[in-house]
Amino acid sequence: MRQLSLLRMAVLDRLRPVEWQRTLATAAVVGVLGALATIGFRSLIQLTEHFLYGRSDSLVQIARGLVWWKRLLAPACGGIVAGLLLAIAHRQPEASTGGDYMEAIALGDGEIGVRASCWRALSSAATVASGSAIGREGPMVQLAAMAGSLIGKWRKMPVPRRRLYVACGAAAGIATAYNAPIASAMFVSEIVLRSVAIESLGPLIVAAVAANIVVSELAGFAPVYHMPHITLAHGMPTLVLALLGLFAGATAPIYLSMLDRFRAWFGKWHGPLWLKLASGGLLVGAISIVEPGVWGNGYSVVNAILQGGWLVQALLVILVLKLLAVSITTGSGAVGGIFTPTLFTGAVVGALFGNLVHAYWPGLVPEPAAVAVGMGAFLAACTHAPLMSILMIFEMTESYDVVVPLMAACVLAYSISRMLHTASIYATANDVAARSPALAIAADLLREDPPTIRVGQSMRELEAVFLRRRWQHVYVLDGQSRFVGAISLHDFAPALQAARDFGATWPDSLMRLDYPRVEDTAPAWQVIERFASHPGERLPVLDPAGRLLGYVTKTDLVLIFRDITAASGA
Repeated sequence: MRQLSLLRMAVLDRLRPVEWQRTLATAAVVGVLGALATIGFRSLIQLTEHFLYGRSDSLVQIARGLVWWKRLLAPACGGIVAGLLLAIAHRQPEASTGGDYMEAIALGDGEIGVRASCWRALSSAATVASGSAIGREGPMVQLAAMAGSLIGKWRKMPVPRRRLYVACGAAAGIATAYNAPIASAMFVSEIVLRSVAIESLGPLIVAAVAANIVVSELAGFAPVYHMPHITLAHGMPTLVLALLGLFAGATAPIYLSMLDRFRAWFGKWHGPLWLKLASGGLLVGAISIVEPGVWGNGYSVVNAILQGGWLVQALLVILVLKLLAVSITTGSGAVGGIFTPTLFTGAVVGALFGNLVHAYWPGLVPEPAAVAVGMGAFLAACTHAPLMSILMIFEMTESYDVVVPLMAACVLAYSISRMLHTASIYATANDVAARSPALAIAADLLREDPPTIRVGQSMRELEAVFLRRRWQHVYVLDGQSRFVGAISLHDFAPALQAARDFGATWPDSLMRLDYPRVEDTAPAWQVIERFASHPGERLPVLDPAGRLLGYVTKTDLVLIFRDITAASGA
């Protein structure tokens, strides 16, 4: 019996899961749930389109098959429904926590309101299915991030960990929307968290990969954009395509200013929300009478441009009208994503650049290469996230030939755009992060229910605690629940082997009286000082009377300092 106990203790000492492993496992669960949420939202839109039009393929093709007055009224009617649903979302008691997932990560509590987010998702479905020019990825990511918020709340995680799980959900949503797991992790790292620390990047990658596996099994895998096979020579073609970064960096601020201007115009609206969205939809419908290609997020049009053969006049028309439609839709307050319309704009900018190069140096640069590099460069210029943009285009097109010029163009576009327009397309979330106060005391990082043993309990009871909780240390409490020390598993195993009576009280010599601890009011810098001299992952947290309240983990503290560094712009 004693040998079996010793064997169990030895196995426990070698195989006990550490906090980092549990975090990665939870991130995988968040990724799976996030993928299911986004697949469900995509199915909802397809069902709505099939109900309205009898088909659910390309919105542009649907628009081309409608008579002009249906093309005019469909986005307006969708705006009415979307506005009514959005008004319901605003009336939810939890509306203050049902905002954008970026704010939920940056503001400090990591909670997303379930009902408000669901109503907003329904509003977005009405907007997207009725033909307004906006992406569907926004609500998809929001719902996936909500799954991470629910997991963190259910497990009673401290604020930094809840933030991290919301970020994992966001990465899962982006991975599901674009079949780009690496880029999705970098999107959240570069744009939302503004940090590539392994404490956050590792769980983001796990969540994105888990989501990608789910969507591949349930919905099949295919690149988002169908890139024709090209052979791109090094040297002059690479240098010419790199110059596309200058072009994209100079034009992106115009695009960002246009979006801001329309938001400001619609911001002066004081009428009912449903009428505001309906007006925006009616304007988009009027534009679609001239050009049906403005409907939807632009996937089908970009894929058509990638195949080549577009005239400059046609590219200019679709660019101007699509920009108007996107600006009107987002300015009116419709819920949706701006990421895909930004890719659309970059594709047209790249195609125009490719046509210009072809006019002077025929055959030097394949037009699909210019389109792909234009998408990445324009995305980098608008998001101020060049690494994410490089990975995103590579994963969405699966074209290795464009990677080298893409890298150069993205960095150039980012540099030029940031010099001309300091704010990115996601500036609101970053501004919130910069203004939010960082959590500063141990109580903000508190986790409950550490493994404990009372003074005077038996060896058998102590062994049961070690086997049940699988921690390296068990905290010792006196009769008034005051913390007096800790017992190490390494010290307990030899004592267990030497013990003759398992029912006897564990010896006082096992307890380490100088085990480090912190008070609940201790500032973060003081907690990290304690960890500097303590090799473990956890520290007990006490109230002023010395009673054990819970514990803090080193990983949560690192996440807090990551947020402080991001907010300071370091």
